[in-house]
Amino acid sequence: MTTLNEEMATVRSEVEDVREQLRAEVPTLFEFDVTVGNISYNTNSDSVSVTIEPSSRAREQISEQLGGVNVKTSGQLEFEFRVTTTDAE
Repeated sequence: MTTLNEEMATVRSEVEDVREQLRAEVPTLFEFDVTVGNISYNTNSDSVSVTIEPSSRAREQISEQLGGVNVKTSGQLEFEFRVTTTDAE
C-alpha cells in the first residue's frame, strides 16, 4: 500500500511529464514562433491550460507569409486540454 506522499509524488511527476510534452508539441501547431508561457492544471475540470504568446520573430514571420503586410500582435492565446484516460488491456 502506498502512502499519500508517494501518491502525491507520482501525480506531480505525471503532471510535470504533461507540461514537458505540451512545451514541446504546442509550438509545432503554429507556422510562426511562439513562446509557451504558463501551464496550469485545474483539478476541478481535470484539464490543463496553456498560455501561448507570439515570439519576438512572429510578426516578421507572419508578415513574410502574408506578402509583407504590417502585422501587429498583442495579447496571448490560451488553450485548455481536457485530461482523458485510456484503459490499457
